[in-house]
Amino acid sequence: MGKLKKIAAALMACVMTVASASAVFAEEKTPFPKFNIKPTYSDVVVDTVEMPIKGGSRDLCMNIYSPKGAKNPTPVVIYVHGGKWSSGDYTCASLMDGNKENGTFLACMSCLDVGCTVVTADYRLSQEAMFPAMVWDLKGQIRFLRANAEKFNIDPDRIIVWGESAGGHLVNLLGVTDGIEELEGTVGGNLEYSSKPTAVVDYFGMTDILQLAPDQYVRPYVMDPVSIYDTNDAKTATRGQVLGFGGVVEGEGLAVLRGELGNPSNPYNNPESEYQEALYRAYLACPLNFISKDDCPFFICQGGMDFRVAMVQSERLFEALTKEDIEAYMFTSTLQSHGNQGKFADDAAVRFVCNQFGLKEPNLY
Repeated sequence: MGKLKKIAAALMACVMTVASASAVFAEEKTPFPKFNIKPTYSDVVVDTVEMPIKGGSRDLCMNIYSPKGAKNPTPVVIYVHGGKWSSGDYTCASLMDGNKENGTFLACMSCLDVGCTVVTADYRLSQEAMFPAMVWDLKGQIRFLRANAEKFNIDPDRIIVWGESAGGHLVNLLGVTDGIEELEGTVGGNLEYSSKPTAVVDYFGMTDILQLAPDQYVRPYVMDPVSIYDTNDAKTATRGQVLGFGGVVEGEGLAVLRGELGNPSNPYNNPESEYQEALYRAYLACPLNFISKDDCPFFICQGGMDFRVAMVQSERLFEALTKEDIEAYMFTSTLQSHGNQGKFADDAAVRFVCNQFGLKEPNLY
């Protein structure tokens, strides 16, 4: 009887060990791939910036990932995170552990494999500062990289910006606002250097914040009207917050601001509106207002079933670039939503980067 008890106890211990191992495996299993490469240069401080809304100041930083074995100066791809202008940071930690959709981020980081340095960029969030602080921060980081090109072994003449969602909106602006005084800012100094990128990779970036809701209202098969309103036009929506017209900032929401637009020939100028400052921010935040023949090439990618940014937002950008004879490519899929766009799209984006930098394209097939 004593022997049987000992055998039973041993079997139970084995069962518990297996169960425990299974639990650990279950905890480690993640729905998306992990990214575990460490930065070559971590927490590089570009400047200390003020946070007018939150109060105080903080360091504006970047992480720099150098490709293995690089001897000569390498081209640079700067990744600009999304997050509704209100979340995320330069560490991109939430995109690395495999618990969040991260295909666009991983596609950008794969540029390491073709010989690019990849930089994950920082910018102030909408609860810290209103637009255009985000653009000032990013332009400051481009100038910083050019000023420190020798230190980081990079080519200052080859810098591509790659962004998704809110980050896509910001890189769209970086691509078309070279020399626009209100959007250049002085963050980081180095003002003798250009902030103009070599090219832009835009994944489902907004092009007209005021029109986000109207563009979706005609697509009820993608998102219901109540959700569209809550996401874009409500007082609590971050779309208004970034313009100082909603969210944590006192305001009425974008539906009200859209109603303040003036005459068609100059819609952002309405002297009778008490919200003229917010209208001017909306003007500055719309890359369609600044496109010119001198702009850099674009790669635009967006899914037809995007419930955050309607396809027409990207189509307007593509059309405006076409009219100015700017080199641009647009990749779309009827099946994709707001997030991972799939291997075809990501391969095309990486090929675009290689083409712009004069690099050998990877053997993707």
